[in-house]
Formats: sequence, C-alpha cells, structure tokens
Amino acid sequence: MQINHNVAALNAWRNLGVSSSNLSLSLEKLSSGYRINRGADDPAGLLISEQLRAQIGGLDQATRNASDAVSMVQTAEGALTEMNTTLNSIRSLAVHAANTGANDANSVMADQTAVDKAIQSMQRIAVTTKFAGKYLLDGSSGVTFGETSTSALSSISGGTVVGASGLVSAVITTAAAEASATLTVSNFTGGSTSSSGNISMWLSTGGTAGTVVNVNYASSITSTAFVSNINTALAGAGFYASSNASTALTLYSSGYGTAFVLNGSAVTVAASANITGSGIDIAGTFGGTALSGSGLVLYGSSASAWAGTSLAFKAANDVVGSAATVSVVSGIKFALTDNATSADLISYAINNMQTSKIGTVSTLAGSSLDAIKSGATYQLSANPAGAVTIIDQAISDVSMERAKLGSFQKFTLESTLNNLGVARENLSASESRIRDVDMAQEMMNFTKNQILVQAGTAMLAQANQLPQTVLKLLQ
Repeated sequence: MQINHNVAALNAWRNLGVSSSNLSLSLEKLSSGYRINRGADDPAGLLISEQLRAQIGGLDQATRNASDAVSMVQTAEGALTEMNTTLNSIRSLAVHAANTGANDANSVMADQTAVDKAIQSMQRIAVTTKFAGKYLLDGSSGVTFGETSTSALSSISGGTVVGASGLVSAVITTAAAEASATLTVSNFTGGSTSSSGNISMWLSTGGTAGTVVNVNYASSITSTAFVSNINTALAGAGFYASSNASTALTLYSSGYGTAFVLNGSAVTVAASANITGSGIDIAGTFGGTALSGSGLVLYGSSASAWAGTSLAFKAANDVVGSAATVSVVSGIKFALTDNATSADLISYAINNMQTSKIGTVSTLAGSSLDAIKSGATYQLSANPAGAVTIIDQAISDVSMERAKLGSFQKFTLESTLNNLGVARENLSASESRIRDVDMAQEMMNFTKNQILVQAGTAMLAQANQLPQTVLKLLQ
C-alpha cells in the first residue's frame, strides 16, 4: 500500500475528465443544434458545409436579383402598355381624318393636333421611363454592336440579345448573288450581229415589275457597241448588260437577292426567246446560330437570340467563308446564379422605343412615327393611308417589344426563380445532413456522459478515501 501515488484516484480523475469533456461537447451540440461547431468536430465535413453555405448565400442573392429583374421588366412593360393604348387612339384619329367626305379642314387639323400631343406623350414616356435610376426605353438599355479587326460589314444594327455578349463571329455560308439572265440574241459572226432585232428587258423588285426597256439593233453592230447601247438605254433602270460570249447577252441586277428578278425577251430574224432569272439571298451564322438574309444582309429571326439583329456584308466580301468579328455589348446584365462570372450573366436588351425609331416601314421612305406629325411627310392631311400604315407598324413594334419582355419574364426570370428555390432547398438539405446534429442520438450521448460524470465523481470520492486505510496500520 502506498500513499504518495493514489493510482486509483488518478484513474478515476482521468476518466472523469474524459466524461466531463464529452458532456460539454454534447451540451454544445444540443444547445447549438449543430453536429459541427469547430473544425475539430469534422474537418472534411466543415469544409463541405462552408462551401454549401457560400453557394446557398449566392442563391439567396440570385433570388433577390431575379425578383428585382421581374420588377424592372414589369416597369418597362407597363410603360409600353400605355404606348400601345395611345397608338390605338392615334390610329382611330388617322382613320377619322381619312373620311374627308364628311370632315372639313378644321376637323382634320383637330385630329392632327391630337396626334401631335399623343406622339409627344409617347416620346416623353420613352425618354423618362426608368427603374432605380436606369433608363429603359430610350435606347441606352439596348445592344451596342461594333465590328472589330475586320471591315467585312457595311452596317450593323442590334436587336434584343439573350445570353450572348462579347466577341461574336459572323460567317457567310451562302453568298448573295445578283439576279442574272443570259439570252442568245442572234448569231454573232466575228464579234458582230448578223441580223437586226429587238430586245425588251425589265426588272422586278419585290414582286413589282419595273419599266420595260426596249432596244432595237441593226445587223453588223459589234458586240461591244451593242452592249454599250443597251447600257445607255438601261441607265437608271437598276440593271445592266454584259456580253460574256460571242453569241450571248447577260443581264445583271444592280441589287442582290431574291427580291430582284430579271426578265427579257428578244425577237430577231434568227429566233425569239424569253429569259428570266432571280438573285440569291445571303445566309450565314452569327455566334454559331444560323441566320437567313435578304440580299447582302443577315437577319436574326424573332425566335432566335439575335431577334432584330441585322448584319450587312459588303459586296467585296460576299464570299462563302468570309467572316466578321463583332463586339456585342448588352445594355442589361442579370446575375441569376450563385456566381458572377461573365459566362453566368444573362444579357438582355430593350430596343429604342422613341417615336423616331418605331413605325419604320421599308416601303415608305423616311417613315417613322414622327413622320405623321404636323408638317411631316405623312401628316394626316397629306397622306392618311401612309399614316395608318406607319401607325400599324408602330403598334407591331411596341407589341413585339412587350411580347419579348413577357417571354423573358416568364421563361427566363420566373423559371429561374422556381429553379433557384428548388436548388436552395436541395442544397440546404445537403448542408443539414452534414452539419446538423441528430438531437435524439445526441441526447442519448448526453445522458450517457451525464451518468458517467456522476459515476466518475462518486468513484473519485471513493478512490480518495483509499489511502486512509493506511492509518489502521499506524494504530
């Protein structure tokens, strides 16, 4: 028996310390609700849990961002709704002004005054509508296009871009072509005609036939003089002639595309014949998306991400494989994921809805909604039919913009909100499985450790009494 080292008490004290420490850990877990409160609890679990927490925080902010974007879109559409209503009223005024059988000049003037005020109101809406200080309809929220490093394009105009920005390549896959038609006029002998005759030629543009040009020729005229005479007669007709063989005459349109169709007929001593030929429209890709075109201009369809975009290639670059690099900068970018890299941002643009930019009709020169104001080309007293056509186009422009905004809200923003909610729920469940404590299991551990602490305390007290038995040897 020894009294300097009470080994039993030391053992009881050590076990009591372990039980007390475990009891403290159980109390910490039960009071916090977390299985992992420090790195020592589960280093790997802590790392994964913190990464999930960061991602969940990003999703929470993305949800708020998407909600803000919905509010912005609704603000823009609300303004466009009022513009639509105003345009419908303007159209009624234009139709009324056309009723000159019952209206006098004063009535038409009154209609014109109302139209001017309505257009002024629409312009004010376009230049003042904003969300949190950001103007929405004045064109500043649109797309900025610029060709970089190449000069293959003669012009670029942008539309609405969804999910596309940066440097984008435009590549020709089908080259545009002029309308052409070749006619054997008469037998050329030694570069000159052997008989006389007549050629009638005309060019159809967009389905409308132009003026017929008639050229008579005498026998023995040289092919060079023959073509020169024809081109003199064709001056201003929109097409020209060229002799590409000793017996053939080829006509070419000055414009490109299927909108141009050449027609011709020849009557000679030798024979009579009719010719016709149409042009070819350009086709290509922009950012990997196939675009069709008209003439030399590629157009983005309303169903694609490049809706409203047009890229006009120069005739000198009208070759399959010819490419242009375009810098696309969207006026609006939304962070709708838990990241903020350029690849994760969603781009959108709202077209310029000022009155000088809507209502443009390709068949009416200088047309826009401003062109129906007092003193303009299509004012109600001068051309009510043209005014109605312009107003109808303006209604279509505004309605299309509203439709695009609605599609963006429903299929991008609201869909993203739903997806973010599901993603957050799943990530929170994952983090909970890693980090949260199982209260029932931990309560069992707590009860066990509590009993061990009580038992250890009692045994330490007993162990401390053991050395006292030595006193009996000293009696």
